[in-house]
Amino acid sequence: AEELSSKRVGELKAILKEMNVSSSGCIEKKDLIERILKARTDLEEKKKNIPLKKRYQEKINGFDVYAIQTDPKPELLVFVFHGFGANAANLADIGDAVIQQGKVGSKKIRIVTVEAPIELGPESYAWWPLDLQELFQKMMITGVEGLFKGSKPKEMDSTVAAVRKLIDSEAKRFGLPLSKVIYCGFSQGSWLATQLALTAKEMPSALVAFSSALYCDEWKEKAVEKKGLKVLQFHGKADFVLPFQQGQMLKDCLEKAGCTVDFNSFQGAHTIPEEGVMKLDELLVSLF
Repeated sequence: AEELSSKRVGELKAILKEMNVSSSGCIEKKDLIERILKARTDLEEKKKNIPLKKRYQEKINGFDVYAIQTDPKPELLVFVFHGFGANAANLADIGDAVIQQGKVGSKKIRIVTVEAPIELGPESYAWWPLDLQELFQKMMITGVEGLFKGSKPKEMDSTVAAVRKLIDSEAKRFGLPLSKVIYCGFSQGSWLATQLALTAKEMPSALVAFSSALYCDEWKEKAVEKKGLKVLQFHGKADFVLPFQQGQMLKDCLEKAGCTVDFNSFQGAHTIPEEGVMKLDELLVSLF
């Protein structure tokens, strides 16, 4: 409380904002201090009550998430993003698998599977709108290579900004630098993960992209700034949703920029294979 007493009102409000706590209703300086102290106490209590090695739901910065962790003080944070038209429950099994059955279960780690903000229908969500028919027609005209050229939607930036606030909040919650974050995604979720990783303020621990694509033209330049980034990629040779060639284009882009890419193809369609989950487990263990 003493270190708070010396701060100005504006500084106290900034602390509350960082903690995602409203200063509304605080009339005097002492009200702000009391709210900060209460927020800190609530946060510590919340940490104590987190179940270990068992999936649970919570709301973080307005996002519905499934979380699973091995220790009250994790040393790595993994964020998982589902594909277009899916939901967080679809990919939450990945966290369960690596923590409950994999080797990383013996490490201090937290895995958060986030649900996209745009509701398309019952249990169906998206990170930003996609016109699938338009993309299919574009591919017929330009070929696979031109599928996503100049197609970055304006809604993507607002989603990235909102998810980044969630990640910043989680890093502060557990006292970790952003260099201890792994971005992981499937399909549209992998585009979000890639954008977050390549535009992050600090070099992430790794990027994991399942059934991905070279979605943004700017990635060719942004990837150079993340030279040395560890990337795990999986793509099915029979993927008719996102052509295998697009996965290879992303791989080539990242490798040319100096990223370390572990690219894995498999005889399958638009999915995450069992060997993909096993490789993810191996990668996470190697980061400790």
